[in-house]
Amino acid sequence: MNYFSESYSLKIKNSIFRPLNYILGPLQNNFLHKEDLKYLDLYPPVFIVGPPRSGTTVLYQLLCKHTNFSYINNFIGHWYRIPILAAKAYTALFQGENELELNSNFGKSKNHYGPNEFGEFWYKYYSKTHSFKDQNKKSADKLKMEIAAITKIFEKPILLKNVVNSMRIESLSNIFNNSTFIVIGRDKLDNAQSILNARISLHNDKNHQWSVITPSMRNNPSLPFYKDIISQLDDIQLNIESSFKRIGNNKFIFIEYEDLCNNTPKVIKSILQKLNSRGLNLNEKGQIPRKLNFSTGIKVSEPDYELLRKEIRKNEKS
Repeated sequence: MNYFSESYSLKIKNSIFRPLNYILGPLQNNFLHKEDLKYLDLYPPVFIVGPPRSGTTVLYQLLCKHTNFSYINNFIGHWYRIPILAAKAYTALFQGENELELNSNFGKSKNHYGPNEFGEFWYKYYSKTHSFKDQNKKSADKLKMEIAAITKIFEKPILLKNVVNSMRIESLSNIFNNSTFIVIGRDKLDNAQSILNARISLHNDKNHQWSVITPSMRNNPSLPFYKDIISQLDDIQLNIESSFKRIGNNKFIFIEYEDLCNNTPKVIKSILQKLNSRGLNLNEKGQIPRKLNFSTGIKVSEPDYELLRKEIRKNEKS
């Protein structure tokens, strides 16, 4: 199935699921219980963050496939206004484990059991500018109780991946005070080229803003693509670095995409070791691939490559 047929299929699904989510949404309140919050202490949540096209999805898939994390799958993700009920239904309807595939289409995994970014769920609580919509404690408690109730169902630490959460780290850390953030980084020029190719593949337009819309992108919507993409990467990096300084080293694990690809078992084992030292009690399972496909170099037209390369060098000097 090519991208356009998948995109059309997604639009059909959204036209069905969106109204059903709003109709059934009030049912979620029946499954929110403060006593479930203890499960976030027993099984602290872990967030994967980083720029788009930096390797967050393959890391997500690897950890879902080769560890005993629980995660939000596509079935639950479709029911973003009733995820607790959806998680209960999933465990009742689908018994046993499924073989996850290490492939995706711009962050989207296949099959009902494939890992899901849970984007619509997070937008219930966060605005398009990445701030928490409702600053009162009641709303934050509701978010905690939703994740706690899902954690209770699976009785495992939950792994949550969404690249937009890279701009919400401090808020999420304040709400989930024992959470950990796995940050994946990638060579900036390789990362920028991959974002450019995504813009072309998805929208046939180099200047079409895509994925995480950062402050610089929002404030300067008419920037040429090469400036816009590098601003996007710089904003995300800046937010991660500032969050790291404010929150502290004990909440973060940093890895590099190239290392993940070239030394896959070593990186996965290192992540588990660090998380287990924080009390998560995670286990490795299955045969972790020895390495993943990795390549670098020119992946776009030479003129576009030079524009991106020069913009990176200019920003590094400034």
